[in-house]
Amino acid sequence: MANIEKTTVTDDLVLRARTDADALGRLYELYYERIFRFCVHRLFSKEVAEDVTAAVFLAVAAKMHNFTGRTEQDFRNWLYAIAANNANAYIRKASRRNELLQQATASRTEAADCTDDASQPDWPTLYTAISSLKPKHQTILTLRFFENLQIQEIAKIINAKESTVRVTLHRILRTLKNNLQSILDGENRDV
Repeated sequence: MANIEKTTVTDDLVLRARTDADALGRLYELYYERIFRFCVHRLFSKEVAEDVTAAVFLAVAAKMHNFTGRTEQDFRNWLYAIAANNANAYIRKASRRNELLQQATASRTEAADCTDDASQPDWPTLYTAISSLKPKHQTILTLRFFENLQIQEIAKIINAKESTVRVTLHRILRTLKNNLQSILDGENRDV
């Protein structure tokens, strides 16, 4: 028996977007917030994320006629891959990593002054630990835990095997735990 794929309205929208500007506009409306959120988590700055998100959708508009995918899932994977590449390129090109780390550290002090609620995550400390990871590892972590994508989706986005993503994610989490512990140990010594 042949495997019949069920075509959704969004799948049809993806196919039409290759030649129809209105369909591409609707995809933009559907995905803008997700890509913007991904960029904010990846770059730690709303202003920078706005610029990178705009660049992502400009790239999509320029390359959509060459897009070979047929489903919404194909489009989403392609879109996140473009977003990850643009975020990584921004970090490399602008040499922003050190500045972002300094901003995160400074905001950690401000956040600590504003709240003493132990139930709230210490986002600046977490971002500091995440920024010490390799860019590819930051991308995997962001896709998995901030975008809530499944392992198989991440594997397609970064062009890797699912088993490789699982093992890499495990190692990333171990490294992140060690980084957080080092940061927290450093703070305890300063007190």
